[in-house]
Amino acid sequence: RLTSLLKDYRSFARPQRLNLTTASLGRIIEEVVLSVSRSYRASGIFFDLDLKEDCPLVAVGREKMTQVLLNLFKNAFEAMPAGGLITSKVYPSNNGVTLEVGDTGTGIAENVDVFQLFSTTKPDGTGLGLAIVEQIVNDHQGTVNYVSNIGKGTTFKIWLPAA
Repeated sequence: RLTSLLKDYRSFARPQRLNLTTASLGRIIEEVVLSVSRSYRASGIFFDLDLKEDCPLVAVGREKMTQVLLNLFKNAFEAMPAGGLITSKVYPSNNGVTLEVGDTGTGIAENVDVFQLFSTTKPDGTGLGLAIVEQIVNDHQGTVNYVSNIGKGTTFKIWLPAA
């Protein structure tokens, strides 16, 4: 656990070096979902993907975008201890692509700044995951925000410019 915490902290503290390639965000999502879906299914968590084919390509650091998705999926997983559904949508918007990752979990209280470093709602949380997500998205010249309803779930929205 300490090794994982230190790795996350180093990732946040170090300046990001992006190895940008032009890619389909939908394809990256499919790869990440494929890598985690079996273990998530074992906990009663399923994925629903809506990946529009007509999306423009984006310039992304694949490793960093994979990290963003893994952090969002992990948070969704942890918000649904009794199982649930993670939705992931990708669609064209405003000369770019919007990615939504939603869950049917517990939701986030209004008074929590989830992007604040070391801010966490979980007893074992580090408060690094969403701060890292925000940093990576900003490094890609994108934006990230979310909407949440207590007891109904949370949806994170990321917008990235077209390549």
